[in-house]
Amino acid sequence: MSLLARKKSLCLLIAVAGVVLQAISSLAFKEGYAATVVSDIVPLVFSFLLIYLCRQNSRSYTGPSRMFWHLNIAAFVFYLLSNFYWFYYEVVRRVRMPTPLFADGAVFLMPALMLAALAFRPHSESAASDLRFRRLDFAFLLSWWLCFYFYFAVPWLTVAHDLSSYNPAYNYLVLAEQLGVVLALIVLWRKTIGGWRRFYGHACMAFAVFALANFIQGHAISVGKYYSGGIYDLPIAFGELWMVYAFAIASDLQPAPELPLADPERQGLWSARLGMLAMVSLPLIASYGYLENTAPGNVVAFRLRLILGAMLFLGSLCFLRLYSLDRELQRLVSVTEFSYESLKALQERIAHAQKLAALGRLASGAAHEINNPLTAIFGYSGLLADNPSISPEERHLAHEIQDQVRLAQAAITSMRASVPASPANIPGPSADPPSR
Repeated sequence: MSLLARKKSLCLLIAVAGVVLQAISSLAFKEGYAATVVSDIVPLVFSFLLIYLCRQNSRSYTGPSRMFWHLNIAAFVFYLLSNFYWFYYEVVRRVRMPTPLFADGAVFLMPALMLAALAFRPHSESAASDLRFRRLDFAFLLSWWLCFYFYFAVPWLTVAHDLSSYNPAYNYLVLAEQLGVVLALIVLWRKTIGGWRRFYGHACMAFAVFALANFIQGHAISVGKYYSGGIYDLPIAFGELWMVYAFAIASDLQPAPELPLADPERQGLWSARLGMLAMVSLPLIASYGYLENTAPGNVVAFRLRLILGAMLFLGSLCFLRLYSLDRELQRLVSVTEFSYESLKALQERIAHAQKLAALGRLASGAAHEINNPLTAIFGYSGLLADNPSISPEERHLAHEIQDQVRLAQAAITSMRASVPASPANIPGPSADPPSR
C-alpha cells in the first residue's frame, strides 16, 4: 500500500471514530459539559481532515484545476473557524457565546466558496478557457448572496436584537445556498464519467445529508429543543464522514476531455443571465422590504441603505464585466483584421506565384520548341565544318554558326532557370497578430 493510500485510510479511520464518538455522546450523555466537549471537538476534527485531504489532493494538480482544491480548502477553513468559535466559548471559557454572527457568517461563506470551486470544473482539461469572466461572475453572485444574508438575517441580530426572527431567516438562507451546491454537483455528476462521476455523486449525497442535518439542527435551535451534544449533532457527523470519504477517493483523479453535453457559449450565457437576474432582483427586494409591515423601522432603514450600497457595488462589477467584454471584443476584432490582411497578402502571393508558374511553363515549352531546331542546326553545321571539300572561309562560317547556336542555347537555359516552374514554396506572413 502506497503512502497516500495509507494516509487516506488513516483519515477515514479517524472520521469513523469521530462518528462513533458522536453517536456514543448523543445516545449516552445527557445535556452537560461532557456532551458539549464531544459535540465541539468532533466537527473540529472533521474540519482538519477535510482541509488535509484537499491540501493533499491539490499537490497532484496544476493550473486552474488546482484552484478547485484551494477554494475548497478556504471553504473548510471558514467551517473550521466557525467550529473553533463555538469550541472557544463553550469548552474553553464555558460561557454562552455573546453573538453567533461570526460563526454563522463563516458557515454561510462555506457553500459560496464551494460553488466557486465547482465553477473551475477540475474534471475538464478545458477549464481555463474563460476563467477571467467566471471570476467576475463569481464575485457578482457571491456579493449577491452576501446581500441576501445581510438583508434578511443580519439586521434581526444587529439592529433589532431579535434572535427568534434571526434563526429562521438564517436557516432558510443557508439551506438555499447549500441546495445550490447540491444542484451544481448533480449537474457535474451528469456531465462526467468514471472516477469523477463517482466523486461528484458521493460529494452530492454527502452535502445533501449535511445541508438537511444543518437545517434540522437550526430548526431545533429555533424551537428550543437543541443542546450541544444532543441527537441533532449525529446526522451532521454522518454528512461530514461522507464528505471525508468523497474527498478521499478524489486523490488520484486527473482532468480529462469533457463530454460534449453542453455548449461553452450557452454556459457563458447562463452565467450572464444569472448576473442579470441578481441585479434586477435588488430593487424588487427593496420594494418588498419597504412594503413589509411587520419589520421594525430601524430594520427597514438598514435594509434600504444596504440595497443602495449593494446596487452601487454590483453596478460597478457590471461595469467592470462590460469593460472586460469590450476589451476582449476589441482584441478579437484586431485579431480578425490581422487575419484578414494576412489572408489577403497570402492570396496575392499565391496569385503572383501562379503567374510565375504559368510563365515558367510557357518558357519551358518555348525553350523546348526552340532547342529542337537549334540542335539540328548545330549538328548540320558540325557536319558541314567536317566536310573536306569546302573552303576555309566556308568552314569558318560553319564554326561561327556553332558558336551562335551555343550562345542561343545558353540564353534559353538561363531563361528557364530564372523562371520558377511551380509555386511550391510560397512565403507566408511573418508578423505576429496584435495583442492588447
